[in-house]
Amino acid sequence: MKMLIRLLALALSVTAATQAIAGGDDYDAANDVKGEGPAYFGFVRDARGSAVVDAQVILQPKKGKAVTLKTNVLGLYRGHISKAVLSDEVQVSCVKTGYKQTKINRRTPPGNNAMFVETECTMQRQ
Repeated sequence: MKMLIRLLALALSVTAATQAIAGGDDYDAANDVKGEGPAYFGFVRDARGSAVVDAQVILQPKKGKAVTLKTNVLGLYRGHISKAVLSDEVQVSCVKTGYKQTKINRRTPPGNNAMFVETECTMQRQ
C-alpha cells in the first residue's frame, strides 16, 4: 500500500511539474473571469514554426488603453480587454527584441460579439 501511495504521489508531482513548465493552468478557461470581455489568445512563432518565448503581444483598442501580454514557453498568450471594447476594434501586434513581425493571422469570425479572438503572429529574426 505504501508503494502504491508513493507511485501515485510521484505521478501527480510529475504531472504538476509538466503543466507548470508548459504554461499549465495560466491559460485554461477556468481562469476566465465572468463579466470580462472576450478572450484574446494565440501563438507567436518564428518562420520555422518554433515558439517565440517571452514575446510581447499588444492588444490595442481604437479607444482606450492597450493591454500587453507575454508568451509562455509554448509561445502561447491569453488575456482580456474590457467587455465595453468591441473585438473588431482591437489590433493585435507582436514585439520581441531581435525579431520583426512578418505576418498576423486572425482566425476569429467577424462580428463584435465573438467570445474568443484567436490571432497567430509570425516573427522573423533580424
